[in-house]
Amino acid sequence: MNDQYINAVDFFKEKFPTRPQHPAQLILAAWELRTPENLGAIVRLAGNLGVAQVWFIHQNFQLNLQKIKYVAHTSLSHVDFKMVTEQQFLAMIPPGYQTIALETSSLSTNIFTTKLPQKTILICGNERHGMPESFINQCHSSVFIPLPGLTRSMNVSHALTIAAFEWAKQNLPALLTE
Repeated sequence: MNDQYINAVDFFKEKFPTRPQHPAQLILAAWELRTPENLGAIVRLAGNLGVAQVWFIHQNFQLNLQKIKYVAHTSLSHVDFKMVTEQQFLAMIPPGYQTIALETSSLSTNIFTTKLPQKTILICGNERHGMPESFINQCHSSVFIPLPGLTRSMNVSHALTIAAFEWAKQNLPALLTE
């Protein structure tokens, strides 16, 4: 076995020289985020999973593009992200996609026991207040991540990462088992 250190970029270029095509499609979205580092982390997550689109739902937000760029890194070159209003978001949902709110609401189901559709828009909420109930009610369903520890909250970009990889585990199994 060769113990030579390989950086992550070289490792993944060698392991996955081409991106396999698959019918499953994921769009990431976030409701009223305030922290530019979270926006950048979500764009980078999209780049990690091959997600082409990220929609940030916000009424009035001044982007700190430098902080977003710093965290998103090279993902900005292949991930389309845009700021949209709630009305624009609802109008942009492609046919056949289901909106899944990542939220701790009374109707949320455990993400690890919920079948996530192949065509999904995963939406996380604001860092402090999540999503309003009126918006959650417009989604097809909502899921939560069980937290067995004493800390009962999670950073939104981390939560969306867990949810996106659970979606990938269910819908892109061949890609994640190589």
